[in-house]
Amino acid sequence: MEAVEALGRGGLSTYLEAVREAVRARSRAFWIVAGLTVLAAALRFATLGVQAYHHDEIVTASRVLRDGFWHAMDAVGFSESAPPLYYVLAWLWTQVTGTGELGLRSLSALAGVATVPVAYLLGVELRSRRAGIAAAALVAVNPMLLWYSQEGRAYALFALLTALSLLYFVRALDRGRRRDLLAWGIVSALALATHYFAAFPIAAEGLWLLHRRGRAALAGLRIVVATGLLLAPLVLHQISIGHAEWIGGHALGHRLWGTGVTFTVGEIGEVIARPERPLLAAVPLALIVAALALLFGRGERRERRAAGVVLAIAAATVAAPLVLALVAPGKDYLLARNVLPALVPLLAAVAVGVSLDRARRAGIALGAALVAYSLGFCVWAAVSPALQRPDWDAVGSRLGEPSAPRAIVTWTLGEASLRYYLSTGSFQVLPSDGFSWFVHEVDFVSNGPAPPVPARLLGPGFRQVGYEGVGRLYVRRYELPGPDLVRLRLRRVRDARLGFRTNGVLLDGIGPQ
Repeated sequence: MEAVEALGRGGLSTYLEAVREAVRARSRAFWIVAGLTVLAAALRFATLGVQAYHHDEIVTASRVLRDGFWHAMDAVGFSESAPPLYYVLAWLWTQVTGTGELGLRSLSALAGVATVPVAYLLGVELRSRRAGIAAAALVAVNPMLLWYSQEGRAYALFALLTALSLLYFVRALDRGRRRDLLAWGIVSALALATHYFAAFPIAAEGLWLLHRRGRAALAGLRIVVATGLLLAPLVLHQISIGHAEWIGGHALGHRLWGTGVTFTVGEIGEVIARPERPLLAAVPLALIVAALALLFGRGERRERRAAGVVLAIAAATVAAPLVLALVAPGKDYLLARNVLPALVPLLAAVAVGVSLDRARRAGIALGAALVAYSLGFCVWAAVSPALQRPDWDAVGSRLGEPSAPRAIVTWTLGEASLRYYLSTGSFQVLPSDGFSWFVHEVDFVSNGPAPPVPARLLGPGFRQVGYEGVGRLYVRRYELPGPDLVRLRLRRVRDARLGFRTNGVLLDGIGPQ
């Protein structure tokens, strides 16, 4: 476009100079985005296999992918609340890489890296190459996207596919080409087959395209509707099992606030760090608000309109499940990771805000500060055990094989991981008021140093035989003298102060009930 305008203004020589400048600008943008993609890969792969599997990853590694392909597909139906596409790809992927931490998570890491150039293309479509570079930088270092790029679950693929869907939506909205509408339909169908919450941004995009492009939009909409109909029986079956109903047990307002925290500092602020560290999100949230204020205060009409499109999709992604939660409490599934498709469009709008022509210095300052904070936070989290998934592998090694019946008390969300790394045939119990078990040993795994367990919780005879730190976790062990066994009330020991929100109990060894 610049070259054509130059030809009209100044003839052939001006035109050729404009072409050369356009080529140089495109080349500079290519190498900058390539560098940002390499940075994203370094952040994601450098520590990919360092952290032990966390709660939900155990389901993927040991329940869904533990056997053949058809077992994996069957397990999606009875143990998951998500569609099958990620598990199809993960099963194929792990036939080569294995189901260890590095092998399984590398699929998510690749999806996370691929989201960076998609963000660049989205920024270019919305505004300019500068906006594209800003969007790529913000996506590359965003702690939320980094966190799920290092998790053996569907969320990184979910973010990639919904970002691609958004890209083709913006193109189809702007140009109305059939190939863009078809690409939007295909990518949207893949996103829907990855996570059901893709339905919310896709529905908003589809209605918008139908309004703007009329019957031409049906080329893509038919693909999405057909995919939804194919998934409907699985959706109804998984809803009947109720795996996701735990979400509604947490206050809706807290989850909404937690979404803002998680979008800026990942799961660290709300789930992992103990005590919680929501104030870590204050700086990036303030910078995001400032960038959007700059956009709507100083931006030109076309810039505001471009950012408004993606902000509307982000808002619909969060607002639709929020309305569903309010009008149908039994269908309250609003959670930060479920509305992950709102994050890339939000960052794209911020990228437009920090690349304004009329506020270049202020925009650059805000964008640089947000990228620097996010990058510094990612590096800090990579080297700080307090901001990482707990090292259940090391805890399992410390506990070792049981020499007699024992109970292990720890974080509820750590029970599945500890079982996986112990490999002793341990099993989880839900202690009721009168539930008890004959044990010789009781071990407590706490989040950081914890006080000795009061004798009233254990009963007489137990003595402490060990206490050691394992990363951010501490293991305190109690045994009875000799070979004695005593009946232990499990509900009582579950109430020990271990620094977690809730505790659970594992049992292993052989003993009469």
